[in-house]
Amino acid sequence: MVTVITITNQKGGTGKTTLSALLAFALTELNKKVLLIDLDPQAHLSSFFIKPNDLENIEGSLHMALGQRFKIVKINDRLGIIPSRLDYMVRAYRGELPMTRPYAIDERLRRPSRLRMEPAITGRYDYVIIDTPPELYPPTIWGLYAADYIIIPSNLEELSLMGVRLLIKDILPDVFLYSKHEVKVLGIALTNITKRYRPETIEKINNAIVKFIRDKIPRTLHNRFYVRPLFKTIIHRHNELRDVVYRPRRWEIPISRIMRRNEELFNEVREFGKEVLDRETLFQHLQ
Repeated sequence: MVTVITITNQKGGTGKTTLSALLAFALTELNKKVLLIDLDPQAHLSSFFIKPNDLENIEGSLHMALGQRFKIVKINDRLGIIPSRLDYMVRAYRGELPMTRPYAIDERLRRPSRLRMEPAITGRYDYVIIDTPPELYPPTIWGLYAADYIIIPSNLEELSLMGVRLLIKDILPDVFLYSKHEVKVLGIALTNITKRYRPETIEKINNAIVKFIRDKIPRTLHNRFYVRPLFKTIIHRHNELRDVVYRPRRWEIPISRIMRRNEELFNEVREFGKEVLDRETLFQHLQ
């Protein structure tokens, strides 16, 4: 069965889309086969790989949520994507989203899990990585309720960290209690961080989050969080990642080429992928 990892933070600008692409790259470098699902109607993740004009007629993630035929676009032998489209925002405006179905992408008319039973997915991919919108509206909920694991990206800006706390305190307990899956939080990934922050500062932030979880989350749910909330691997601020989701013709520059321009960035991303796999393995051993 595939492992589903959802990348989410209700605060915008925390690097969800970039981290989704980087994690997919890291896992493929580690010999895993990865399917990306873009649930954000802004379609930035999709535009990393597909020309915007070509996205207009692709049956993508919303079609999947509606129980309709959807397309997996094969990027290479180890990577594919179920894309989003900008016109999904129009369909949301018209009320065409399945608003009351938290499992919209994970089940099909009450039949077994679509993500975990679809031969086109289970027969080809080891991991599904879901990129979500910043707002807590239906596509974000679909991603949360489809997840086996959740990764929360953040930088050290106050509102970004506040988004982390709100997600932990007000959203995740419901997901833990009502999801059909044993959802766990792999950790909080620091991205776009300058190197001026000392290790002692990062450790203080980690300890503050540990205390927050202990104080705000019922004790019976503490085991859903990795013991060290912050990933040890940090994705620092690099020129190669600056405004990468807004660059013109970005679909013509594979993410692998961007990574190989900077050895330090390449190593950070690869180490992050290894840490994700290590944390998943530890959770499995604790079950």
